[in-house]
Amino acid sequence: MSESTNRAEKGAFFTARNILAIVIAVAALVFVFSNVAIAELNLFGARIALPGWIWLVVLLGIGFVVGSLFPWFKAKKK
Repeated sequence: MSESTNRAEKGAFFTARNILAIVIAVAALVFVFSNVAIAELNLFGARIALPGWIWLVVLLGIGFVVGSLFPWFKAKKK
C-alpha cells in the first residue's frame, strides 16, 4: 500500500474544518495581542483595569466553557 493510501485511511489532518480552525485561532491571537492597552470594566460599581488582551482571553475561556456546557452544534449519535 502506498503512503497516500494509508494517510487517507487514517484521516488527513488538513481537512477543511481543521484549516478553518487554524485560521480562526491565528486571527484570534493576532486580535488579542494587538489589544495591549489598559481596558476598564465597570461591573456593579466595581472598576477593574487590566490589559485588553487579558479581557479577551477571559472571554475566550468563558466561550469555551459555555460551548462545552451547551453542545448544540455537535453531531448527534445515531
